Amino acid sequence: ENKKEDLEQEVSKKRPRETPNYFVSIPITDDQILDRIEDVQELIFTKEPDLLRALLPVQTMHLTIIVAHLGTEEELKKAVLALKKSKTKVEDILQGKDLKMTFHGIGQFNNQVIYVKMLEEDQKMLSRIAGAVEECFIEMNLDISGSRDFKPHLTFLKLSKAPRLKRRGFRKICLDLYREYEDSYFGTEVLHQIDLCAIRKKKQESGYYYCECSINVGSGSSEESKEQ
Repeated sequence: ENKKEDLEQEVSKKRPRETPNYFVSIPITDDQILDRIEDVQELIFTKEPDLLRALLPVQTMHLTIIVAHLGTEEELKKAVLALKKSKTKVEDILQGKDLKMTFHGIGQFNNQVIYVKMLEEDQKMLSRIAGAVEECFIEMNLDISGSRDFKPHLTFLKLSKAPRLKRRGFRKICLDLYREYEDSYFGTEVLHQIDLCAIRKKKQESGYYYCECSINVGSGSSEESKEQ
């Protein structure tokens, strides 16, 4: 732990903090989860049509592991390598078993970000996996200083996506808008893929982010990692 912290401090001393332009994520593809999120979004939109612009498209649903600033082609190559290297560590943690991630209930940050919560017991294993990925990026001396502590949450509404609303005094999302789903079961996603995605590149036709590289993990992970 200490070694990791020292490394992080060394890296952050060297450079001013840049805005992240890449992130490592777990895509959420389970139809039940996505359908349920759409139901909640529809309910919110029906009650408060102004919030349409603040809703995130379900095609982009993911859990963020870390964010990174990769300023050069060289750093991008290093990040791809770091993700590929993390595959072995992740497989060691999973030990051939599937990690099932269960989503239940809705949470919020400052009444401005609304997300689906993940069950506590599933989070422990996922935190270890996130730590392994993070380690590989730190070893490559990449700038992940914008990353916060890993707390898996599936964001589906963000007030910051609709700055006009703020200017009109719309500063909080009221619990009444989604109360019916506050304690609902959303579904279970099996961890099978981890992606390195670009924030600013054009999204894929599916609506999901542009992927620089993906690794397959879990029981069906004999496939090689994919690179754009």
